[in-house]
Amino acid sequence: MSKRLSQIYGMDIFTEKAEYVGKVADIILNIENGEIMQLSLKKLTSKEGMDIRRILQEETIPYDEVMKVGDIIICKKNPLRERRSRGRGAPRATA
Repeated sequence: MSKRLSQIYGMDIFTEKAEYVGKVADIILNIENGEIMQLSLKKLTSKEGMDIRRILQEETIPYDEVMKVGDIIICKKNPLRERRSRGRGAPRATA
């Protein structure tokens, strides 16, 4: 089965253990290969106060983590939770 990119926007994302991850807000493509690289949970627009680099690092799911796309998207695990938990407890630099 194939889907248009426009059909993927707004789709719910769950892990294979039925944990809700979020909704697709934006899609990052590799135009040269014609492949989806990442699914973003936040729009990648340049607005005041929004750090696009942080969104790319913390609010996206690599497409190789996606197992199935149907009525919903199923990914192997919740990569967002893993990234956030790795960031907690780490010493922060002070100026």
